[in-house]
Amino acid sequence: MDEKLTEKQENVLRIVRNFFLDNGYAPSLTELQTLLNISTKRGVVGHLEALERKGYIIRTSEARGIQIIADEDDQEVYEYLVGIPILGYANAGTPMVIAQEQSLGTLQADRSLVGGSKDLFGLIIKGDSMNMRDLNGKKLEEGHYLVVQRDSDFENGDVVVAIVDGCATVKNIRKEDDVVILYPQSSNPIHKPIYLDVNSDSMINGKVIKVLENPNI
Repeated sequence: MDEKLTEKQENVLRIVRNFFLDNGYAPSLTELQTLLNISTKRGVVGHLEALERKGYIIRTSEARGIQIIADEDDQEVYEYLVGIPILGYANAGTPMVIAQEQSLGTLQADRSLVGGSKDLFGLIIKGDSMNMRDLNGKKLEEGHYLVVQRDSDFENGDVVVAIVDGCATVKNIRKEDDVVILYPQSSNPIHKPIYLDVNSDSMINGKVIKVLENPNI
């Protein structure tokens, strides 16, 4: 990386790096076109070609195929950090909050913590119906973050996010013949299981694979 960058090229590289740190993956050409306020994708490609020629990035044929050649000091950040979008709340109680995607920020997590899983999103636990459930040594307590793998296969006893009557809830799951049981694991006896017909309109939105403590609660 001995060849000096122009001011514009430094700006492009900074934007690519910041996008990667915020999201855990590289920006698309369309996203870069918007972020750089450039009228054509060809203009974006020209900047990327210059960065590649000068040894700051590598481009591949894959979607979002920009790889940053990091300096020694920041190499681990780009290689190991993944951004997980927080899309709302998981009701650990009666399903009451409408299930609609929100933008509540991004969790930055080491890839090793999520086992290389893809198609992940985060939720914030709301309620205490799962506060006795332990997942990898962490309790599902109110205010903590859940990492959910969308549309993942599940087994009896897994923790899932389910959409019931248009509302999201997090519960243990068990399937028995024609019945799906979403059941709590709580110190509060008010919480009861939810029994669903396997052919109901309810949907399993994903499997919870990780609980991350929120240090601010």
